[in-house]
Amino acid sequence: MTINKNVALIWIAAGVVGLFNWNSVQAEDAKESVSVFGEGKITVPADFKRVEPKSRIIQHEFQAKAGEGDDVKTARVTMMAAGGDVKANIQRWQGQFAGGDQDARKTEEMKVGKWQVYVVDVNGNYAERVGGPFAGGKVVNRENYAMVGVILEDPNGRKFFLKMIGPADVVKANRKAFVGMAKGIDK
Repeated sequence: MTINKNVALIWIAAGVVGLFNWNSVQAEDAKESVSVFGEGKITVPADFKRVEPKSRIIQHEFQAKAGEGDDVKTARVTMMAAGGDVKANIQRWQGQFAGGDQDARKTEEMKVGKWQVYVVDVNGNYAERVGGPFAGGKVVNRENYAMVGVILEDPNGRKFFLKMIGPADVVKANRKAFVGMAKGIDK
């Protein structure tokens, strides 16, 4: 059986283009996982873009956005192992915000597999301490901000913090994906 050379080249080209397109889709759909103490993992939503952490205590940092374009607003998503009392950390987070919608401020506690999970929602004017919460540096007031913070606590009492802080509309647009990521710790 003989095949016309042009037909063969067309079939080869179609195969290469198809393979290229398949690989492009695979790359776009790829999701990153973050290990939590080697005891569990969380799958980061594909829409969250990994960025260089702004502080050395942050293990992983991502950006969440709402909308498209070069001037789109973003929220900072941070992940790190941390210590301290759960309630004291929640109170510290709440104390970083003033004003806001009191009805939208809430804390939920739940069990997900072997993990104790705390989800904290706060909003209002955020007093961002440049250099981190313990740096003692300059404080910048961010109006109309929100935070969803999650504390994952393993059976040994180790704690892993996930926080999304940014303009309230960006945090609201990404809350479901963020909380779903945390609740997916054992899935």
